[in-house]
Amino acid sequence: MAQSRATIERRQLGAELRRLREGAGKSQKEAADVIECDASLISRLERGQASLKIIEIESLLDYFHAPSDSREQIKGLAQTARQRKPRRVYSDGLPGAFRRLLDHEQDATEIYYADSELIPGLLQHEDYIRAMMRSAEAITPNADREDSETHVRFRLERQELLERTNPPLIWFVIGEAALRRPIGSQRILQSQLEHLLAMVERHPHVVVQVVPLNAVDHPLLGGPIEILRFGDTVPDIVHQPTFIGAGVYVVEQRDIDECTRAFDRLRAIALGPQESQDFIARHVKELGHGHG
Repeated sequence: MAQSRATIERRQLGAELRRLREGAGKSQKEAADVIECDASLISRLERGQASLKIIEIESLLDYFHAPSDSREQIKGLAQTARQRKPRRVYSDGLPGAFRRLLDHEQDATEIYYADSELIPGLLQHEDYIRAMMRSAEAITPNADREDSETHVRFRLERQELLERTNPPLIWFVIGEAALRRPIGSQRILQSQLEHLLAMVERHPHVVVQVVPLNAVDHPLLGGPIEILRFGDTVPDIVHQPTFIGAGVYVVEQRDIDECTRAFDRLRAIALGPQESQDFIARHVKELGHGHG
């Protein structure tokens, strides 16, 4: 079978099948035997570089004893992955979308994240996360507290990436507004900024820059953006969180290049990494005086 281009849909399908296979304790060779193919095909499938017929996907799901909800999710991904119509963006509206974002971050060699309004999720303190969840519950009728707790656990699990052996380079550019906006309370904000400084000091692979409010010609106003690079293995992708749902992926190369140029421009107008740490530390001190 010819090798397919590693589209975002195929990569997400491959990640889900890999998780099910490993959860079932099966090897790639054992999975290959089920559909009578070479183990290299399963390897390419899990990397998003090959596709299978739906009947072959169903055979693997049977072999992995996939639960019913996972079966429908995987089959939905498989149908999407087989579509040949090109799209500029891909919206992942199926269950498990946040988990698939985590998969992409785990596979990345470099992550670049810009947010003007909030501290990025990978750097959020637990109290800050919970305050955000409470704010979301206030505008959601019949909010499910268990669902909110799931989001908290996901964000904390996502941050394990920072502690991993051989982690990716992670470069954040944060707007000054995010450093001054109290989420929950001023005390929670102070704890968040102290946590942010600790992360930078402890992890040499984490870089933080601050864009002051008086910076001219900010190129990425209007929403957060995350650029994920994977070395020479597969093409870069861009993820943009959305208010509703898990966000969208930018998949056209010309659009990815434009996002990358905008991020590079943002880095150029931001304070340098050391200046940014000093800026954050001064604001932490101001917050401390305010509580005194």
